[in-house]
Amino acid sequence: MQKKAFVTGGTGFIGINLIKLLLEEGWEVTALHRASSDLTYLGKLPVKRKVGSVTDLNSLVEAFPNDIDTVFHLAGDTGLWARNNDIQTAVNVNGTSNMLKTTLRFDVKHFIFTSSASVWSDMSNKHIHEGLQKKGNESWVNYERSKWLAEQEVLKYAGSKMKVVILNPTTVTGPYDVNNWGKLFNGLKQGKLPGIPNGKISVTHVKDVAVAHLQAVEKGKNANSYILSGVDCHFKTLIREISNIIQIEKIPPSIPDFVFKSLAQVQCLTSLFTRKKPDLTPELVKIMTRKNLSYSNDKAKQELGYQITPLRETLQDCYHWLVKEGYL
Repeated sequence: MQKKAFVTGGTGFIGINLIKLLLEEGWEVTALHRASSDLTYLGKLPVKRKVGSVTDLNSLVEAFPNDIDTVFHLAGDTGLWARNNDIQTAVNVNGTSNMLKTTLRFDVKHFIFTSSASVWSDMSNKHIHEGLQKKGNESWVNYERSKWLAEQEVLKYAGSKMKVVILNPTTVTGPYDVNNWGKLFNGLKQGKLPGIPNGKISVTHVKDVAVAHLQAVEKGKNANSYILSGVDCHFKTLIREISNIIQIEKIPPSIPDFVFKSLAQVQCLTSLFTRKKPDLTPELVKIMTRKNLSYSNDKAKQELGYQITPLRETLQDCYHWLVKEGYL
């Protein structure tokens, strides 16, 4: 019998990659999108499309099919700008609650929630693993706090008749990444990067994250979290790799944390007059300047069969897609 999935966030770049993989594996897919969503890529895929919003419970009930096996809830607001905190909380927390209520109503077996490794918040100088207490509730960065709160909504359903699994990707990039870390390619090419932060991140290939979503359906344990990390590296290493791929010899200098913080403050003040989102915000700087952190993906490897792609291959796949689509 053909498996059937309901996917939120299907127009996002992780969502598109997941939907393509589901289709390749023979799933029937219904994708939720807002009326205002850009359907450039989702519109090319053989999926059933339903218009609705995770912040509108009635629209979810109307859009939801009757015979779904698994819900993949990827819809979320990943913004890092305090001005949009209320909207972000509504999407990430209330939206997740609405999806859970709807899913339970329709007797779905599995609810796979795409969270973020950001729920651990500021873990500089630590090796992050699932046994370490998540401190996103203490963070002043609303994205981290709202994702932590969303996970609490998911865990309320741990004792229900559906299995709930939480996935915590780190920094994800790859094909279809236009608006996230893929912007670094154009920023470097056009000489618009002011400098390199001194922080450390973990870079994950989007295809590895997509595969983990499917693995979580059968292998994921109820009410469990799984860190989907990739290659831990400093920003300087990341920028150097991208520069090599796009064949740029001169890379920006490393910049002290206080300079990035000052730039963010200036841009935020400027945005009060321009009404445009700044390229640098205090929230983004906070994330980019964390030191000496690392992530364990041992649990995901052992229980889900998770695998990671080398850094250069991950960046090359993103680059080739951006070139093919005319973004570079």
